[in-house]
Amino acid sequence: MDSKILHRIINSPILDKFFLVAAISGLLTLTTFLFLQIKTLENAAEEISHSLTMDKEINNLFSQFDLMESSEFRSVILKDTTFEQSYIDHKLEGDKSLKLLYDLVGDLPGYKTKLDSVTKLKDSLHATLSALHGKVNPFGVDSTALVYVKKGSDLLKNLQKIKADILWENQELLEDRLEAYRRHTFLTPLITIILALFSVIIFTIAFLRLRRQKNKIQTSEMLLQNIVQSTDNIMNYYQPIYDSNGEVVDFRVVFANICNWDYLKLKPKDLIGKPISEVFPFVLKNNELDKMIDCFTEDKTIDFERQITVDGEMQWFHSFVRGMDGGILEVVRNNTEEYNAKKDLLKLNQELEVQNFIMTEAKKVAKIGSYTWYLDKDVAEFSDNYYIILGCEPGEFVPAWDTYRNFVHPEDLIIYDEYIAMGKTMNPPKAITYRIISKQGITKYIKTIDHKIKKGGKTVMIGVVQDVSDQIQVENKLKLKNQELKRGNVELESFNRVVSHDLQEPLRKIQMFISRINDDEKNALSERSAGYFDRIDKVAARMQSLIRNLLTYSRIGNEQADTDKVDLSVLMDKVTEEYSERIASVGANVIWGELPKVSGVSFQLEQLFGNLTSNSLKYHNPEVPLQIEIKSEIVSKKQLPKKLLKNSKQYHKITFSDNGIGFDDENSKKIFDVFQRLHAKTQYSGTGIGLAICKKIVENHQGFIFASGETGKGSIFSIYLPI
Repeated sequence: MDSKILHRIINSPILDKFFLVAAISGLLTLTTFLFLQIKTLENAAEEISHSLTMDKEINNLFSQFDLMESSEFRSVILKDTTFEQSYIDHKLEGDKSLKLLYDLVGDLPGYKTKLDSVTKLKDSLHATLSALHGKVNPFGVDSTALVYVKKGSDLLKNLQKIKADILWENQELLEDRLEAYRRHTFLTPLITIILALFSVIIFTIAFLRLRRQKNKIQTSEMLLQNIVQSTDNIMNYYQPIYDSNGEVVDFRVVFANICNWDYLKLKPKDLIGKPISEVFPFVLKNNELDKMIDCFTEDKTIDFERQITVDGEMQWFHSFVRGMDGGILEVVRNNTEEYNAKKDLLKLNQELEVQNFIMTEAKKVAKIGSYTWYLDKDVAEFSDNYYIILGCEPGEFVPAWDTYRNFVHPEDLIIYDEYIAMGKTMNPPKAITYRIISKQGITKYIKTIDHKIKKGGKTVMIGVVQDVSDQIQVENKLKLKNQELKRGNVELESFNRVVSHDLQEPLRKIQMFISRINDDEKNALSERSAGYFDRIDKVAARMQSLIRNLLTYSRIGNEQADTDKVDLSVLMDKVTEEYSERIASVGANVIWGELPKVSGVSFQLEQLFGNLTSNSLKYHNPEVPLQIEIKSEIVSKKQLPKKLLKNSKQYHKITFSDNGIGFDDENSKKIFDVFQRLHAKTQYSGTGIGLAICKKIVENHQGFIFASGETGKGSIFSIYLPI
């Protein structure tokens, strides 16, 4: 036999039960045996006593016969009738002994026959002696008395023979019973000792095994306690509380593990012995206590969900309750994470449904379809939208190479056939665009992107198709627009050359001649002519400034200028130095703190800051000392208007503010347009391009510029440059 099987059998609890049953059976057997042996000895002793009693009564019976004869013979010999009463007494005593012998022999074989013979002889003896007694009188004895005497003597001899036989049989029976008695008295102690030793051995084995099982049970209980205390579930045991009518009205906490503290912040020692309705008041909600009472009274298992607020946080628990050993065991599992996960999953499923719906609708809007092509069988599966792109109802035909080929534009069949041939033998191109003719006869451009995969051990080609007809049309229009734009750029370049050379050259000559006339002939002119001449000089200067500003505006963004780190503090030093005379002439105070270093085109940023400074100097209030303040800070893109397209998370915000004449805030966008002026030419000089140049420079640096103002109080220009 396998040692493992033998070890399993030896350590089996069934074997322990067997030894216990064997020990108990041994005791019962020993007790039964002792009882039976005692009863046997009692029976043997009774049989011996019975035999002795029989022997005694036999002797007594025949003694009475002898006494009867003796009494009767004395009366004959002594011729005395007074012995009659003695005879009767002996006869009655003999009858009594005979009757007792009949009772004693019972069903003993042979005895009853002999007693029957004794009875007959006794009756004959009595008759003979009675007859003899009649022959006796005081005057003498009848001559026939001797006949009766002789007959009586013969009867007594016969009785003595029967007596000898009965006594001999009774002696043998007595010896047999004595032998049986001696045998039983010998075997009883021996068997008793053997059974007692066997019972002691069995009991010892059973005791040792039960002790080992007890140790195992104690170890198992300790292990179970450790498991119960270390489990992640609340495990509590309750015993019922009865009212005066014997009805269960509540339960008392008998055992509670440490998880009560982990999840409910309740110490187990504070729960023991208290009603659950007191320590767990939430059981009174949703009929939980009634359910637990039904669970106990009907001996069934129940489970339910409960929601409990612990430390201000909602927790979900699942409880299992079942009757056990006169009470109920409750196992509570914290499934808050599972509930939240389920809730999140449900929310995610809802979101996926929305996304699937959006995706389906997006495919319809984007005119996108998909397919799966089984290359070995030349069959395919088309999405519903693919059928719609072809102008068909979903599932209208079974897709295959030949059936789908009928939709391909005749001029693109060669491209399509080459594409299919490559797809069957090797990896097809990543994308191909060709034309189809829909069921309604409409020509469409189809763009296909696909690749091969293994599905079910077979090679299939999956792909996405898109109706790009509108895109092709837009691209064609865009090509035309690009061509027009290129022509416009060429014309603009020609205009720039004209402005920079052809227009400026006559203007320079005009200014040169004005300068000469002003030097040689100004004093000869009348006062009116001199005024006209000054106006001509100013108009020419304004014309030259306008041409230069136009050239500057047109070149911003077209020049391939290198960007580098520009220190705005150093740049402001240059600007204030350049405008130092104008700053001094109006008595302006230009203040700035630490300005950042930004990535940009240095000369464009210098022109930006110069134009803004010049704008503040130009539109100052003569009655108030001009104050120009420049500040800088870092802001998040969330602080900018939402409608703007922002390509950076953070921006440098640089603010130019002054206390000049200001402007109406309604014109905050208008002032950045080309040639837009808020004042008359005679009131303030300028071309109306300066702030437009500022806006174009900021936009060229992927930034934003805004203006705000209030008439008579000043203006603020805010510049946002990406970090």
